[in-house]
Amino acid sequence: MVKDITLTNNFLKLKRALQIFQSERLNRTYEDIKNDPQYKKLGNFFFNKLYAPEDFSFRDTSMKKLHKVLDGKIYKNMLTAVTKVIELHELSDELDNLMVKKMMAQGIDENLTMDEYKEIYTSLDNYDQRIYQINLSAEVTRIFHGLSKKWIVAISLKTVKTTAVLFGIKDIIDFIYDGYVSFKTIDNIDFFLNTMVDRETAWHNEIWAGQPGGLTK
Repeated sequence: MVKDITLTNNFLKLKRALQIFQSERLNRTYEDIKNDPQYKKLGNFFFNKLYAPEDFSFRDTSMKKLHKVLDGKIYKNMLTAVTKVIELHELSDELDNLMVKKMMAQGIDENLTMDEYKEIYTSLDNYDQRIYQINLSAEVTRIFHGLSKKWIVAISLKTVKTTAVLFGIKDIIDFIYDGYVSFKTIDNIDFFLNTMVDRETAWHNEIWAGQPGGLTK
């Protein structure tokens, strides 16, 4: 029992370290965009909310429950946004778990280096899954931007505020509201999305190309 607890604690410690490592890399990669006044709120949401190094417990909320509580009370496309966010976090969490298991197997501690990260990253041989993660991130971003242009979304969020608290889905509604506010001031999302997709794709391809055997996908 003690051994199991120790393993669990070590796993969580390494996972947190991995997520912080990845978050810091993202913030370095997009420092120019984050420093641009027009993208400040959007950057904060994308890098500190959508990709924050924390446990998104709301992803475990069943969509059946959400539909039951929110159906007819909010703009229907908001449920689509929630579905996609949960899918993104489930995928990211799965990929993080696989990396942590590799870290443990290879005796790598929380002081993860970039070389160690790249080696573990490519050893999982899930190039296509990583590209899907990038495209899903872009899809989620575009959905939120679309929602921010609908006046009915703001009304819906206010309408379900009390209901959200009563049914334990306040975190989800707060998340949607943060996205709504962050994207509302951006008229055209194409530059941000194209930059994100291009840089992330180049980053992943560079990692694979730099490993033994090169980029074969």
